[in-house]
Amino acid sequence: MAVIPDSLVLLAGFALAHAVWSVSDLPRGELLVPLAVVEKDGRRQLLRFEARTQEEAIAQAKAALAQRQPELDAWALAREGVMSKGTGKVDVLSVDAWAKEMGQPITFVQEFSPYSSGAFRVRGDALAIVDGRTLAGAEAARLVEKLYEGVRQHPKAGQLWPGWRIKR
Repeated sequence: MAVIPDSLVLLAGFALAHAVWSVSDLPRGELLVPLAVVEKDGRRQLLRFEARTQEEAIAQAKAALAQRQPELDAWALAREGVMSKGTGKVDVLSVDAWAKEMGQPITFVQEFSPYSSGAFRVRGDALAIVDGRTLAGAEAARLVEKLYEGVRQHPKAGQLWPGWRIKR
């Protein structure tokens, strides 16, 4: 497995926090506008990708990041989707994160209950996925803890995170 810089996992956490903050009060039927936090020379910039459909917006975001990747030190792309779990589907926020030292991005997937369900909640621990494999054990736990450290660095969502989070 490639070395995953702690600074990148912190950036992914910051992007996750911004995504969580953005969806925490969305009405039924509205989705997160995909967003990226890009880093160059220690400076961060937030980019949003709006389109007619979620699929188009995500495709535009991926294309824009691929085009800009040679000039960036790191990026983290957050988007909303669903994932199969048990007998049904659950709402998730996914964050792909990449830094210069890496061939492929790492992906973090965080389950949540939308505001329109009655109460917005972040559910369980994020999954860390590398090369299509969900990590487990000590390395996964370390990466997720570092991800949540990045969440806590967000000036708005960091303060609200403990109230949103359900550990199971």
